[in-house]
Amino acid sequence: MKKIYPCLWLDNQAQEAAKFYTTVFEKGAINDTQYYLDDLHKPKGSVLTVDLTLANQRFILLNGGSDFKITPAISFFVDCETKEELEALWHALLEGGFALMPLQAYPFSEYFGWVQDRFGVTWQLALSNIPQRISPAVMFANEKFGQAKQAMTQWLSLFPRSEILLEVPDGENLQQALFTLNDMPFRVMDSPGKHDFGFTMGISFCVDCEDQAEIDYLWENLTQDGKEWDCGWLEDRYGVAWQIEPANWVHLVDTSHPERAQAVTNELYKMKKIDIARLEAVYNQFTEDNGST
Repeated sequence: MKKIYPCLWLDNQAQEAAKFYTTVFEKGAINDTQYYLDDLHKPKGSVLTVDLTLANQRFILLNGGSDFKITPAISFFVDCETKEELEALWHALLEGGFALMPLQAYPFSEYFGWVQDRFGVTWQLALSNIPQRISPAVMFANEKFGQAKQAMTQWLSLFPRSEILLEVPDGENLQQALFTLNDMPFRVMDSPGKHDFGFTMGISFCVDCEDQAEIDYLWENLTQDGKEWDCGWLEDRYGVAWQIEPANWVHLVDTSHPERAQAVTNELYKMKKIDIARLEAVYNQFTEDNGST
């Protein structure tokens, strides 16, 4: 199993957001851009996804339209090494956005602020005296309040190379916890206050699976008391969205062969849980017909 990485569902802002994020975060780089192969969802040839790295954390930005909105229920916690670094990042993210919690000292942090940027993504910045690190932070509120510990425990059981790094209880609930899933840092917290937002598919977590057995295992466990969506998307029992996909997906839809890529994509549209063999059969049919890959 390869590493988990977040996907941000944006309203035709993927390129703009990628350019912005890779300039304000450390070690920012755009890795790849994929394009729509047909006119079914967006104009053919328009940007579908941008794959980028920020502070050693991979992200996918998806031009999905206005169907789903990003909310503060899933934010990104950014550990900063110096006050100067934190303040520069804060002011960059604040431009065109707004503060959810002002940048100042708090009982839980000597210097912390929570900001929503111009694209609707929220970031928790904290002075941590370690090199810049980004961790998804999943907040359980309203009817989900009190489920942070349960969710963390289940996720830890499903992914390899996973461990709890920090756990701050609040009675039977979690004030916060830091842990890893397949070496990727995650945070969860219970929030007792009432909020006018919850989990959406605006932020999902992609898991690249090496084989069908991994897909089947994660799909079966994550969809239990959850919801299946098309094309490898699902919601788990807590309402958190995941994309369970084959690690060779980009290879299967290699746009150097547009007709083949379109045929593989059309086969994907027929699926909820992804069947690698069916996708590879379509791919290989073109290989056999054309005598090359």
